[in-house]
Amino acid sequence: MSGLLRNLVCLALLVTASAVHARDFGEQAQNTIPWTSERGYSIHIDNDLFSGAHRDQDYSWGLGFTYASPRPGPVLSPLHSLRNHFDTWLTTEDSAGRSWAPDQQATQIGLIAMTPSTLRESDPLPGDRPFASLLFVTSSQTRVHDSGRSARFSSLTVGMLGLDLAGNLQRGVHALVQNEPPLGWGHQISAGGEPTARYVEARQWLLDGEAAQGGDQPEVKFTLAGSAGYITEGSLALSARWGRIQSPWWNFAPELSDYMAAPVAPVARFSSHNPAEIFAFAGVRLKARAYNALLQGQFRHSDVRVQGHDLAHFHAEAWLGFATTWSDVRITYAIRYASEEMRTEPGARSLIWAGINFDRSM
Repeated sequence: MSGLLRNLVCLALLVTASAVHARDFGEQAQNTIPWTSERGYSIHIDNDLFSGAHRDQDYSWGLGFTYASPRPGPVLSPLHSLRNHFDTWLTTEDSAGRSWAPDQQATQIGLIAMTPSTLRESDPLPGDRPFASLLFVTSSQTRVHDSGRSARFSSLTVGMLGLDLAGNLQRGVHALVQNEPPLGWGHQISAGGEPTARYVEARQWLLDGEAAQGGDQPEVKFTLAGSAGYITEGSLALSARWGRIQSPWWNFAPELSDYMAAPVAPVARFSSHNPAEIFAFAGVRLKARAYNALLQGQFRHSDVRVQGHDLAHFHAEAWLGFATTWSDVRITYAIRYASEEMRTEPGARSLIWAGINFDRSM
C-alpha cells in the first residue's frame, strides 16, 4: 500500500474513531421531522482530474443518472422483478418475515471508462491496464429492519462491455478542450460489445447514532457486502459522517460504491433552516476480489487482458468527502484512493479519483 493510501486510511480510521466518541461531548440535538421516501433523481460525475492529481488513467471517468420511484414502470419492471427474485432466493428467511420493510427502489443508468497510463499509444500495451468501458442499467432496493439499526441493500446490473460510446465521448471532450485525442480504444476489453451482469448484496449495521431521526450527532456504520458477476468480490467497510444530519443513516452510502456511486435514492426532508444538512464523511473498505472483467475480460477476445495470477486479489480503499443539502437538493463531493488492482508493471499502481453528486427529491 502506498504512503498516501496509508495516510488516508489512518486519517479515515481516526475520524471514524473520533465520531464514535463525539456523542459524549456537547449538546445532542434531535430532529423530530419524520422521513418519507419520495420520487427523486441523482446525477453523478466521476473524473480522476477532480481529485487534483493531474492524471488521466485507470478509472478515468464515469457518468450516472439514478431515478427513484415506488414503481419502476413497464420498461424497467422486468429488471426489478428479476432482482427481487434473486433477493427472495438468497434471503428466504428475511423475505418470508415481516421485520424488513422496503424503504426505497431506484434505477441507475451509467457509463464508466478505464484507460491505461498513456493515451498516446495506438498499439496494445501489454502489462498495463487495458482500455475498458461499461454501459449499464441497475435496479436496486434498500430494506430497513424494524429496529431501525440495520439495513439491507441489493442491486442487479446488466450492461454491455466494449462499446464505442466511451471512446467517442472521450475523443469529443478532448477535442472540445483542445487536448490530444486518446488513442488505443480499439484495443479495449471485449471491443465491439459483449453483455455482462452483476448482483450485489450488502448488510449494514448502525454502530453509533440515531436510528431514524437524524440529528447533530455522528453516525458510524459497518457494512458487509458481496457480489457475483463482472466484479466478483467480498468486502467489509467502516464509515462515518458527522455534522448537521437530517437524512436517515441508510440513505447515504459511499461505502457501497464500486467506481460509480451506488444507486441509492434521495429522501425528501423538510426543514425551516438552510442548509438543511451539512456534514463531512470518511471511511475505509477492504476487499477480497476473485474476478474483474474490466481487467480480465470475459468470453470475447480482448487484445489486452490481465491474467488471473496478475490480479491483485486483496486491496483497500479510503475516502473523504463533504455534503450539503439545501431544501430538496443535496450536493456531495468525495475523493477516493485505492491500492493497485493488478500486479504487473506498469499497471501496478494506486488509483485516485473524485466524484460530484447532485441529488434532488421530488
